[in-house]
Amino acid sequence: MRTLLLSLCLASPATAQTVFERAAGTYGSASDPALSCASNPHTLSFEQSPPHAIFRWNVPRPDPDGRISHEDIFDLRGSTDTTLSMQREGEARLPETGRRPTWILRLTANPAGYCWGRQDWPLVRCVNPAVRCDSETPTS
Repeated sequence: MRTLLLSLCLASPATAQTVFERAAGTYGSASDPALSCASNPHTLSFEQSPPHAIFRWNVPRPDPDGRISHEDIFDLRGSTDTTLSMQREGEARLPETGRRPTWILRLTANPAGYCWGRQDWPLVRCVNPAVRCDSETPTS
């Protein structure tokens, strides 16, 4: 009987993690030493209601608008198995469209981390890479 239970447990597929579970964690910049895992890492977490992605740095740093901040909040707009579409709260509207830009966070595998694209950019453009600082990378 124990052998049968063990066989069933081993044969059962592991529950696949969502993109949110895989993306949540601690990261550092792959290109900016001042924002690296060693100097000033950030955490990525999510809230369900309202749906937000929250980036928090250990030490305040200049945000994209030049203000000193320790947090960026994004409104989640959609997701796939490897991407998150979001708009940064308070970001200026694009003159061409009159809307805030939609950013695409793309999870990367080697190295484990993410990079940024934008909905109006070519798919191959992915900037500001971040690497996972966590000791263990989530798997699906």
